[in-house]
Amino acid sequence: MSDEYLWDRSGPPDPLIAQLERELRPFAHREGTRATFVVDPPRSARRLMFYAFALMNAACVMLLAGLAWRHHDQRPVMAVTRLAGTPQLASRPLVNEGNLAVGRWLVTDADARASIGVGDIGRVNVDPGSRISLMASGAGNYRLHLARGTMHALIWAPPGQFFVETPSATAIDLGCAYTLTVDDEGAGLVRVTSGWVGFEWRGHESFIPAGAVCPTRRGHGPGTPYYEDTSAAFQEALSAIDFGAADGPLKTAALDRVLSDARQREVVTLWHLLSRVPAADRDRVFDRLAGFVPPPAGVTREGVRAGRREMLDGWWDELGLGTASWWRTWKQQWRGQGDK
Repeated sequence: MSDEYLWDRSGPPDPLIAQLERELRPFAHREGTRATFVVDPPRSARRLMFYAFALMNAACVMLLAGLAWRHHDQRPVMAVTRLAGTPQLASRPLVNEGNLAVGRWLVTDADARASIGVGDIGRVNVDPGSRISLMASGAGNYRLHLARGTMHALIWAPPGQFFVETPSATAIDLGCAYTLTVDDEGAGLVRVTSGWVGFEWRGHESFIPAGAVCPTRRGHGPGTPYYEDTSAAFQEALSAIDFGAADGPLKTAALDRVLSDARQREVVTLWHLLSRVPAADRDRVFDRLAGFVPPPAGVTREGVRAGRREMLDGWWDELGLGTASWWRTWKQQWRGQGDK
């Protein structure tokens, strides 16, 4: 396009300008109509203004697109580092390092391992044969979903900031290190090596101290915590109580086994059973626990039999494992975050 065409239309027109003029011709000034401007600029100047206006529109579109991409690029992520093999990050091979975004999956095959940085509060190592996704990443609410496989978490932040969803329960960090495993059926097991882990599903709660383990099953939620050095018969009896088909002679026999084999350190197991066995069997658990740790003033047999939360919490505080108030406080916090 020549300069002459822009000034006096004497040169050959540029095709783009010619098309722009045709599209804008219906809006051209006509005699007898009210002028938009006090001074009507020359026609060539109007064309320049039209051209500049089109360029400004294009620039605005590009700016908005850039801002949208910048916002997309800054979505919550967790940094991932390859440890062995070739993990798949968002369906692509992870060569060295990458970012796990919300809604994306990290998958490890039989030879792959990876490490996930949980903000500045901890780290999660992912074993082979695992599938894990990011649900949220922000101060006070770091949340992963372990669909299957094994992960090892080390969290050094204050309790109640890191959560791991599984098909059958949610693990809540209470300042701890733990290993969490989920099988193909959605059943899981948490092993706590330091601190505490809370396990929760639809109001069904388990508190697991260091050295203890706790299973969970789809449709049942977390079972009763126990120490791994208990006998196989003790563990099988607990499984029957927690995940058995129905109440009956088998569960009665299972409770007999647990009560007879319980040691001093099984006060954690016995305390959980107070609210898990049928009301008719709670007196037996009450007596066995009272033989190790007498109930404090105000905690009555009738209240425990009725499942009164304040009495159960009051007895927990006597076990020498900390106060239940910390769990109640943090539970309100992380539930509020999860609802956002």
